[in-house]
Amino acid sequence: MECSYRRLYRHNNIAMKIVLVRHGRPANSQNLRLNSAGFANWVKNYNHSLVASDSRPAFSFNDMFTNYYIVSSDLPRAIHSCKIAFNRPPAVTSALFREMDIPRFKLPFTLNAWTWVYLNRALWTIGKSGPFESYTKAKSRAESAAVTLIDIAKKESNVIVFAHGYLNLHMRKHFRAYGLKQTSKSSAYWGVTMFES
Repeated sequence: MECSYRRLYRHNNIAMKIVLVRHGRPANSQNLRLNSAGFANWVKNYNHSLVASDSRPAFSFNDMFTNYYIVSSDLPRAIHSCKIAFNRPPAVTSALFREMDIPRFKLPFTLNAWTWVYLNRALWTIGKSGPFESYTKAKSRAESAAVTLIDIAKKESNVIVFAHGYLNLHMRKHFRAYGLKQTSKSSAYWGVTMFES
């Protein structure tokens, strides 16, 4: 059954724009060959990483998104991306916009770091659990994040959020369900996905 918020939103003709940005490439994102313990440490370092010095947007955010209300995940790579893009911190930072947790299962393999990410996420999406955010909770958080951005956009008209690839992927589905029109999409580092009413 469609939730009441979606029905309510579709009957409110409010002009708004919501922009999702994937952060720049983290400095600690090397595709190292690791066992499961090494991968757990890699994830920790990744989550504390700033943006690499050679990762910069190919366009001016200040020119494209003048007068947008700026929101960010509270992870360092997202906040740093915002500061690089706008030369100022976000108006709001929140754990709500963090990347969906990277699961870390103890498996008897030695793999490249990004192979670990894809393998663990595949197991996670089919229900394997561990001492981290479950996929069910992560999907619920993505919907809450999307609703929060819509609420901000209803007040501010235009909002831009510096977030993460997998979270943005899931939020996009909710924006389309809420009746917003997707006008661009990119999942690359510094990629921009735009929605408008």
